[in-house]
Amino acid sequence: MLVFSLRFNRDWWRLQSLDRKDISSKMKEIEDKFSNQFISLKKYASLSKDSHLIYWISSDNTLKLIDFRFSIISNLRGYAEENDIFLSVFRPSPYMKKNSNIDYKSILNLPPLKYFVAYPMKKDPEWYLLPFEDRENIMKEHISMAINNPDNNGIRSYTTYSFGIGDYEFVVIYEIPDLRNWVNVVEKLREAKARKWITKEEPLLVGEVRDFDFLI
Repeated sequence: MLVFSLRFNRDWWRLQSLDRKDISSKMKEIEDKFSNQFISLKKYASLSKDSHLIYWISSDNTLKLIDFRFSIISNLRGYAEENDIFLSVFRPSPYMKKNSNIDYKSILNLPPLKYFVAYPMKKDPEWYLLPFEDRENIMKEHISMAINNPDNNGIRSYTTYSFGIGDYEFVVIYEIPDLRNWVNVVEKLREAKARKWITKEEPLLVGEVRDFDFLI
């Protein structure tokens, strides 16, 4: 899985609308070319400080991820630069054995919800020195608090792993129908015992489903 964000520079916004429309149309052509080669490809207008556009791509083929990424950057002709990039791998959580047979491909191909959050995370080394049973019980509390929260209505979550391939150990992806409910859920989870071992969980990327019209 690859998440990357782009920030458009001042020269982009100085272009005539027709020129921006031409480049945006070619970006859409690149999307269409690659979409059938990926498990899923979704894009968002960024609500985060340092970016304007976010791509979230799931694929079993890292070469295709590279080709897509460089095709988009090349097409932008220096008018945008990458800001954040997260590489991670889907796999079942060791703390949720009942979900080990979930068909992520089917879920990822559902129509996107209105909002997207990429939540990178790293834990204290002491976490991994705890007995597995202790970690399992702590995470079960965390998971139960999230699932049973009355505001957790329709939120989709995907825990992905980046040990040895990224600056973070996890990238948790969320698709969210309502930001207010999401904020309520996350605030409540601050009370979970698992918080004690989290050492880093930024930069967050937040986006909203949009077409390229916001770039024109």
